[in-house]
Amino acid sequence: MKKFIGSKAFYKEVFAIILPIMIQQGITTFVGLLDNIMVGQLNGDAISGVAIANQIMFIVTICFIGGLAGPGIFISQYFGAKDEKGLKEAFRAKIILTFVITIISMAILLIFKEPMIRAFAKNDVGTEGLYNETVISYGIQYLTIMTFSLPVFGIIQLFASTFREIKETKVPMFAGIVAVLVNLSFNSVLIFGLLGAPRLEVRGAAIATIIARIVEVSILIYIAYSNKMVFTQDIFKHFKIAPKRFKVMLKKTLPLLTNELLWSSSTTVILFAYAQRGTSVVEAFTISNTVSNLFFIIFGALATGISVMVGNELGANQIELAKDNAYKLLFFAIVMCLSFGVILAGIAPFAPLLYNVTDTVRTQATQFMWVIASLMWIFAFNAGIFFILRAGGMVIITFVFDALFAWVVAVPIAILLSIYTDLPILLIYIIVEGVSVFKGLFGIHLIKDGKWARNLTQHESPF
Repeated sequence: MKKFIGSKAFYKEVFAIILPIMIQQGITTFVGLLDNIMVGQLNGDAISGVAIANQIMFIVTICFIGGLAGPGIFISQYFGAKDEKGLKEAFRAKIILTFVITIISMAILLIFKEPMIRAFAKNDVGTEGLYNETVISYGIQYLTIMTFSLPVFGIIQLFASTFREIKETKVPMFAGIVAVLVNLSFNSVLIFGLLGAPRLEVRGAAIATIIARIVEVSILIYIAYSNKMVFTQDIFKHFKIAPKRFKVMLKKTLPLLTNELLWSSSTTVILFAYAQRGTSVVEAFTISNTVSNLFFIIFGALATGISVMVGNELGANQIELAKDNAYKLLFFAIVMCLSFGVILAGIAPFAPLLYNVTDTVRTQATQFMWVIASLMWIFAFNAGIFFILRAGGMVIITFVFDALFAWVVAVPIAILLSIYTDLPILLIYIIVEGVSVFKGLFGIHLIKDGKWARNLTQHESPF
């Protein structure tokens, strides 16, 4: 067990890194839950419309994360190697990718928003009409406004991820906390028309999010420049990247971006399959996922923890220490999520009572949360393996482990069982999520193999 359990100093470092992230994401997710509950007070159609729009936005969000992760791997390792020139060039690569992803995403969302939302808005069996036009209207209203927030969101991801990669995790935590409090305040006012403001319903929720993001990006930029962070110094004065170095970064970025795009779109296709059983199923999944996300805060923290405690050590050429940290962080994630799973299972019957939905939807939401609670430990294990492989630059293997598995295994199962059988949706959900166990068995082999433990500042040097 010594291989999996660290010293007091180890856990002190772990919590110093992950606690600010967990606090930020915990508050963000909690406010998102309150936001969801506020929208849920309008009606079930509003819940479904916003949920569908958010699922589409989720793909965009993951594209930003994946697109910036490639240069982020190098920022983490260059920081460990104390290579300021390399770090700055990696940050410049991030700026270019942020701009490209923003432009492409906005164009796609503005052109195809209605057909994308309509695909998920199928009425329940026995309801008049094939599509729920009210759900579609709510979804379009929300998605249109959120699309115009993408430039600000991109800059937030650019700065926040870089702060974390150089161990400054408290900065994005502070900015995020302020932002969610702003979001919560404006949500109340704009959704319901309080304090003399117009009642904007779902549009109010989207506008509140934009206001909060403007506040967040302002804080991040101010702190970065007022403290003269290394990645801000002379970035635009000499905006150049060594062609060979940029090629190496792009070589790592494209597979990661492709992976994140395919993985996030796989979750959307799976939701599409479930949605063929009616919008009530979408409502139940929305409630379940929103509540469960409170307990998934460990995943974002785990990503940064591994990036810092594994990526930095790889960059410093401390290969064995990086391996040792990886095993301990995996075990830590499993133990944490076993505990979180127990708590989630306990609150599952009560959380849906906060929503203005039918008893059937509440029952389904509770059952879905019980499934998530029972499998949370394997989700954590698989996420940990993904981030370890990514820290070592094994981007092709991460693609196979993550996106390819989803499209070859999970997506076909969800489509075939949801559309072409009469099996209960709960049983289908258990089967689709349960295949993660086999993914974990494959992941054990990848980690034990040890090929992921590489110093990219040496092996991937452009010079």
